[in-house]
Amino acid sequence: MRRMHRWTIAGASAALAAGQVTAEALVREALQNASSNHFLNAIAAMDPERPLAMARERDLELAKRERRGPLHGIPVTVKDLFVVPGLPTAAGTRAPLPRLGQSAAVARLEAAGAIILAKTNMHEVALGLTGENDWTGDVKNPHDPERQAGGSSSGSAVAVAAGIGLASLGTDTGGSIRAPAALCGITGFKPTHGYVPLGGALPLSPTCDHAGPLALDMADARILTEVLAARAFPAARVEAPRLAVPRSYLEGRLTPRLRAAFDDLLERVRHAGAELFDVDVEDLELTQAAYTPLVRAEAAFVHRNALRDAPGGFSAPVRKALEAGARMLASEYLEAQATRSRVCKGLRAAFAASGADALILPATPSEAVRRGEAVVELESGPTLHRDAQLALTAPFSMAGTPAAAVPFGQVNGLPVGVQLVSSWGEDARALNVAAWLEHLLRAS
Repeated sequence: MRRMHRWTIAGASAALAAGQVTAEALVREALQNASSNHFLNAIAAMDPERPLAMARERDLELAKRERRGPLHGIPVTVKDLFVVPGLPTAAGTRAPLPRLGQSAAVARLEAAGAIILAKTNMHEVALGLTGENDWTGDVKNPHDPERQAGGSSSGSAVAVAAGIGLASLGTDTGGSIRAPAALCGITGFKPTHGYVPLGGALPLSPTCDHAGPLALDMADARILTEVLAARAFPAARVEAPRLAVPRSYLEGRLTPRLRAAFDDLLERVRHAGAELFDVDVEDLELTQAAYTPLVRAEAAFVHRNALRDAPGGFSAPVRKALEAGARMLASEYLEAQATRSRVCKGLRAAFAASGADALILPATPSEAVRRGEAVVELESGPTLHRDAQLALTAPFSMAGTPAAAVPFGQVNGLPVGVQLVSSWGEDARALNVAAWLEHLLRAS
């Protein structure tokens, strides 16, 4: 991975205001990083002249002391399932997409002054967690191109890590912001369900779909989340957070090396003054029994016309999953929704009884696996990588709670991340605790 600079949004904004850098220079730097890292396959669509023209316009506004908002002059990328004016939307597939309107989330970014640099590659129609794609090619991990980047917001995570823009807009249905963020060594945030509008974006599962930022640090994630959600999430100093570990649930769900790294993290957190305690979340283990039927049934409905008229436009694995969803009985779908309600009830009870600021658990079961690998060796034995990943992230997408992913170390020389999950509507709390942890890790 080659990059020219490591700008944060906060740092670049201050430099822009002080006249130390121009928006055009930021865009040119991002374009150079895109060129030098083209082998990572992060970019789905880009028209370099468009962001350069927008940057010149932002610079003229700054010269007149006009500033559109907190993202003025900041180049960002957008996952290729959002409609972006002037760029095509393919969502990583050759199948025809349903009609999509304009994206409110993209409009909010631009209204805040952001410059949309490019659209990023993704797992086909967001139905997967690897970033491998038969049509567009694999997105490659920037720390080792032989490894998966995670998905489905794979290109978004790689773009941020490689300096192709300062942040990215992604989506998370079962872990699709948190997993690639963790595997690429950056931060990600999944706000409470519904906080970021998803109009003008290709749905996968409206029950579980979220949109949110991928960024270099939690300060930037907060700035982006406030813009995207059009609400404030006040920063507050955290002294001794109450962190709940779902220890019994995690048993057997990690690789031995990830387990050791996570245990070391917990000791550091405890030593820094956090109150750590174990928590049992009733029915959390039912997540996968509900998640897969929900997502496949809803995705099949989204793509029902393409499945009928142009099924060959989907790759074989995606088509198989969508066709399974199309065959699902109404009773199976309703049973999955009922099971989801049980998982939500268990989480709600665990937060209420424990008074935890956040649950803390790994964002992935292991470091990034090699591209093409479908099985991971957990403490409990060989497990399908999809199942291992969903066990850690899908409960909180399905329930709709806010969750942050923060990089906390390396396993086998590759980055890994931890999740901090707060209760519904407690996005500010999740962001504040994540910022506390980030500061602790950087200081130690």
